[in-house]
Amino acid sequence: MKRLLSFILLMVLTLSLTHLSDAQNNGMQLTLENDHEMVIDGTSNIRDWDARAKTINTTVVMNEFDMSALSSLTADHFETLELSIPVEDIEAESGKLTSNIHKYLHEKDHPNITFNLSTIDSISVDGNTATINATGIINAGGVDRETSMTVEAMFENGSVTFSGTQPLLMTDFNIDPPTALFGTIRARDEIDIVYSLTFSASSSI
Repeated sequence: MKRLLSFILLMVLTLSLTHLSDAQNNGMQLTLENDHEMVIDGTSNIRDWDARAKTINTTVVMNEFDMSALSSLTADHFETLELSIPVEDIEAESGKLTSNIHKYLHEKDHPNITFNLSTIDSISVDGNTATINATGIINAGGVDRETSMTVEAMFENGSVTFSGTQPLLMTDFNIDPPTALFGTIRARDEIDIVYSLTFSASSSI
C-alpha cells in the first residue's frame, strides 16, 4: 500500500511539474525597443508644458499566439505587463521645471513611477490593430491609483506597438498643482500621458 501511495504521489508531482514547465515555455518575453516615447503633457494659466521619460524599464510577458491571426488574441494571452520609470530620468524643457517635477513626485522617497497591469477588460480587432480596454495600478509619489485605459496595439513584423493618451489628475496622487510667482502662474490639475512603446518578441520562457 505504501508503495502504491508513493507511486501515485510521484505521478501527481511529475504531471504538475510538466504542466508548469509547459506553461512557462509557452510565454514570450517582449523587449522594449529604443525608439519608445512617453511624454507628460500639461498646461497652466500661462502656457503649455511637457516632460519626457528618457528611461522606461519593462517586464512584458505574453502567451504565444499567431500574430498573423490577430483575431485569436484574448485577455488570456497577457501574462505580465509592468513598467517602471525612474523619476530622475524625467526631463522637461527647462532645468527649473525638471527640478520641480522631481520635487513634487518626491524623488528621494519614491524614486520610480510604476504601472502594473491588473486585467484586460475587452479586446476588439480591426485588421492588424487591436483596441484594448484594460485596468492597472499606477504608483506615483508613493500613491497607488487604479486606472482604466484604452490602448491601441498594432502588430507588425513580429513586434507590437502599444500607444495611447492617458488623462490623469495630479491630485489623484496627492500632488498639489504647482504655482509660481506668488500664485500668478498656476498649473492645471489635468495632465495627459502620451505614449508609444514598441516591443519585439525576444525569447520564449
